[in-house]
Amino acid sequence: MKLAVIITGGTIGSKCEQGWIAPNRETPYLIIEKYREQYPVQAKDVSFEVRMPYQILSENLNGDYLNRLIQEVKVCIQEGVYQGIIICHGTDTLAYTAAMLDWALQKILLPVVLVSSNYPLEDLRANGLENFRFGVETVRQGIAGVSVVYQNKDKKTYVHMARKVLAHQTFEDELYSMHQAYVGVYDEKGDYCVMPPRKDTCRELPDIEYHGLQKHWEFIKWIRSYPGMCYPELDKTIKAVMIESYHSGTIAVGTELETFTQNAKKLEIPIYLVGATKREGGYETMKEYQRLGIEVLENLTPIWVYCYLWMRFSEPDA
Repeated sequence: MKLAVIITGGTIGSKCEQGWIAPNRETPYLIIEKYREQYPVQAKDVSFEVRMPYQILSENLNGDYLNRLIQEVKVCIQEGVYQGIIICHGTDTLAYTAAMLDWALQKILLPVVLVSSNYPLEDLRANGLENFRFGVETVRQGIAGVSVVYQNKDKKTYVHMARKVLAHQTFEDELYSMHQAYVGVYDEKGDYCVMPPRKDTCRELPDIEYHGLQKHWEFIKWIRSYPGMCYPELDKTIKAVMIESYHSGTIAVGTELETFTQNAKKLEIPIYLVGATKREGGYETMKEYQRLGIEVLENLTPIWVYCYLWMRFSEPDA
C-alpha cells in the first residue's frame, strides 16, 4: 500500500524547546519513523512518500496556505499511484482544513485522512502516533472522501466526516462530531466498528467549484451569539453573513435584528443561520428570524458553512 503523507506542521510536526512549541524543521518525518518503530507489523506493507508544502503552527492558517495544500492534494490524486493521502495538521484549525478540502475535492473516491496531535510526539501524553496509526488503518479500510481521525481521552479513536466534525472546545483536547455522527470507531484493542449512518434532515448547499481562495476573508461576516450583542454595520464589501445561534437554535431578536436584515436586503447580502431548525413550534424568538427571511441551514456545522461561503465568494486575485 502506497500512501502520500503531507506534512504541514502543527503540534504533530513540532518539538518543544525551552518550554516553547515550534515546527520541527530538523526531523519533520519523525511521525513516520515512530510509526515504523512502534508498529512494524502494520507498517510492513506500507510505503510512504512525503510531501511538505509548508510548516506552520495551524493557528497561522490562511487562504494562501490552504491553496497550496489543496493543490498538493490534487497533484497526489492526479498521479494515480496512491491508495490514500494522510495529512499531518495542527489541531487549532483542523476542522477548517477538513471542511475546505471536502468542498474542494467533492465526490472524491480516494481516502484523504487528516491527523493531528494534542502534544508534541516526544511527550508521553501525545495521541499523535495513535492518530497516525489509525489514519493508516482508515485508508486500509478504504473509507473514501475527506475524514479526520482522532483519539479522545477514552482511548477510543474516532473517524469523523469532514462535514460533521466540530472544532476543539477551549481548554479541551477532545474532538467530537455533530450529533456524534461518526463514520466509525477504533477501540482500545484497535478493532474497528462501523457506526450506523444517521439520517439527518439537512439543507444541501449548491455545488461549487474551487478556483482558489483569498488569503483573508473579511468579506464574510461570522456573527456568534452572546448576551448584549450588537449587529455590525454592513457595506458593499460584505458578500454574505452567517449567524451562529445559541445551542437551542435561538438568536437575539428585536429592532436591531430587524434593522440589520433590512440593511442586508438593500445591499443584497444573504443572511444564513446555523445551529437552528425549521421545525414548527419552539421558542417564540424563532418566529422572528423566520419572519425576517433569514435562511436557516439545518444540521450543518458552522465551520462547514463558513468554508463554503469563503470558497463561493472568494476572488483569488483580490
